[in-house]
Formats: sequence, structure tokens, C-alpha cells
Amino acid sequence: MLKVCIVGLGQMGASLGLALKKNSKSLKNCYHITGIGRRKGTLDAALKLKAADETSLSLQSARDADIVVICTPVDTIVPLYGQLSKIVAKNTIITDAGSVKYSVEKGIRDSLKKNGGVSFIGSHPMVGKEKNGIFSSDADMFKNANVVITSVVKQSAENALVSRMWKDAGANIVKMSARKHDELVAFTSHFPHIIAFLLNKIYKKTRRKNPQIDMLTAGSFKSMTRVAVSSADMWAPIFATNSRNIEKYLNEFIEELNVFKQSLKDKQKVREEILKTQK
Repeated sequence: MLKVCIVGLGQMGASLGLALKKNSKSLKNCYHITGIGRRKGTLDAALKLKAADETSLSLQSARDADIVVICTPVDTIVPLYGQLSKIVAKNTIITDAGSVKYSVEKGIRDSLKKNGGVSFIGSHPMVGKEKNGIFSSDADMFKNANVVITSVVKQSAENALVSRMWKDAGANIVKMSARKHDELVAFTSHFPHIIAFLLNKIYKKTRRKNPQIDMLTAGSFKSMTRVAVSSADMWAPIFATNSRNIEKYLNEFIEELNVFKQSLKDKQKVREEILKTQK
């Protein structure tokens, strides 16, 4: 039996617990899940949903874990690693589910140089819903999803064990450097969220003057703004820690917007710009 401790029982952490418990029935190795959170209500919900076998408000409960998964905002991962590495056994592996990898892994390398610690394998599941919290968790969240593993150590036993855990949750494994991951995910995830947030901001300003706009919002608008209700506490640190990569795509987008704006009154030019996006 593998002992997995999940720190942070929001959507991601609770979904991992649910997936491992659900899939354990068909696996050779089952999982014992300990969930650690900050609020008793969340811990009670985790037990009720069967996302964890036991829960705790204390990081000390991670001391016997084989794997610890940090599922908290990216700016908390390095400090939590520092705390956990003083609690867990030397052979424990710590991983995460953060959307930014390079700054996290650099911070942990710096911590290792100063204080020592235990193995860390960077992970990022390419999944998520716009809703937040434990009650948006889903046992099938990771089914056929990609989980990026960014550890520099490509053929280690630690890497294999973390990869196995994500596979047992239903995921596919993609290996990539932390730098490359942050560059690409800035475009596929971070940048689209910014567009959604800003589009929703303009909508709210427009709505105050023209409430009837709600009768004219259909599929395209709802699709574009679906993720605009995502957690600010989660996304603000993501944007801050991956700002250089995000800025590159924002600048390119602004350039393309200006080109489109200049073409707007010319039907043929607009058509040509649209066709360029479809080739």
C-alpha cells in the first residue's frame, strides 16, 4: 500500500484523492490517502466525499507518507516544501500540482543547498474546472489527461513512483523541462485566462450602463468567459511567477489586435485577416 499525503484539498487535491481511491479497486497497489487542509469544514467534506481516508490540520501528519503532493497556490509550494522536508522521512518524495515550474524548482534547489531536504519531482496536471473548492472535485478529473513531469532527473526511482501515481489516477505522462513547460503553458493556459478575465471586466462595466446585454449573451461569449470566475488567489501568483513568458504573448496579441483594428473598415482586409487564422 502506498501512503499518499495531499496538502491542500481544493478541487485538484480532492480530485486526486478521489481518483486514487476509485481506481485502487482495479490496481495491484492500493492507496491510503491522508488529506491536510486549513479548515475543518473542508476536512469533514473530504471524508464525506471519500477523497481521503484520514484528514488533519497539521503538516505533521505527512511524516509517514511515501509521496506528498502539494496542491496549493504556486507561491506557497516552496515554503511548504521547506516545512515538509523537515517532517517527512528521507526516502519520502514531495511533488506538486503547480501551474508554474521553473521558479518553484529553482526555489527548492536553493532550499536544498542551504538546508538539505528530500527529493522533489515537479508535476503539473493539465486539467481543471472554472469552479473552485472541494465540491468541484471529480474522481474522473485526470482520466486521459496529460500530467507534465519536469524533474531534471529523468530516470530515477522517485520519478517513476510519482509518474505511477499520476497514471494510477488515470493520467498520461509528458516529460519536459521546467523552462519549456512555463513557456508553452503561458500560451495555452495563462494567457487565455487573462483574456477571459479582461473580457469579463469589460462586460461588467458595459452591463452597468446597459443591463439588457444579458439578453444578448450566447454561446461564444459564455465560452470565452467561462474561466473568468476562476480563483484570484490561485491565478494572481501564477501570473506573477510566469510574467516574462506571459508578457511575450500579450505583446504579440496586442500587435495582432492593432493590425485587425487598422483593417476593420475594409471588408476584404478583414476577411484576409480572418482567413490567416484558419490556415
